[in-house]
Amino acid sequence: MARRIEEGRPGEAKAVLNPDEPNPLLRFEYDRGSNYEGDTRITLAMAALIPEAELHNSDHRMFQIVHLINEYVWCSMHHELRGVIGALDNDDFGLAARLLTRTNGLADMPVQCVRLLQDFLPQASFLRMRDLLPANTSGLDSPGGRNLRRVCRALWQSFDAAMKRNGVTSLGLIEEFAREGGEVPAAWVGGLSTVQTGLHALDCKLMEWNQLHLRLVRTHLGGHPAARTAPMPASTSTCAASEGPTSLRGEPVSELERLSERSVFPLLWKTVDDAYRQATPARTSGI
Repeated sequence: MARRIEEGRPGEAKAVLNPDEPNPLLRFEYDRGSNYEGDTRITLAMAALIPEAELHNSDHRMFQIVHLINEYVWCSMHHELRGVIGALDNDDFGLAARLLTRTNGLADMPVQCVRLLQDFLPQASFLRMRDLLPANTSGLDSPGGRNLRRVCRALWQSFDAAMKRNGVTSLGLIEEFAREGGEVPAAWVGGLSTVQTGLHALDCKLMEWNQLHLRLVRTHLGGHPAARTAPMPASTSTCAASEGPTSLRGEPVSELERLSERSVFPLLWKTVDDAYRQATPARTSGI
């Protein structure tokens, strides 16, 4: 039996994640009927975990939990960004900046999750586990990632509308964020410039996740550019040399190289280029 669920006295656990463990002190028990478990829905969350008897190997538990944490955090970020959008639409830029700061703090957690897999998931263990995963088990189908990209499109629309509504430009907000004195502008200008800086930081954090994920794939599946230019042993067949690692969808992992630089706010990066050209006219004119 993978997970025992039983009736018990009030305060006693009704579920055990590893019921085959003979030592009672080493069993993971939950669903005690406490208010804490009820309010946090922790019993439902624990029920999502693969029972110990069904784990592929000792690394499978960490592998699943890291992905669940990613999804939960992305869901939380989605919730916060909806609040940012509402604040922007009401010209409440102080609140928008505060909620965006919290979102960026949450964004550190998925990055740390990828680092955990990078540091503590052995390649050989991962490859054995991967052979047992269903086909098309692709991270591109992540509901958290997909919905986060969609809400970011709506977020940019609200931010752009706020700039137009208040007669400011992205370049002007860059200058305001670096202002060291002079005439004090309206308070909302500083708030909106802080929001823009927060949007840039969010995009960087999402890119960092993608780039770390690319590094993780290269160290566990292969496909690093260095391998493409390394000398091939004489015994290596032409066919084997041309074949690279593929995702569970059958696509080359090199596709992740393009995704690693994908931006959710591309116009912000154009503004960075524009600010550079504006600050260095002599260089850009060829002088």
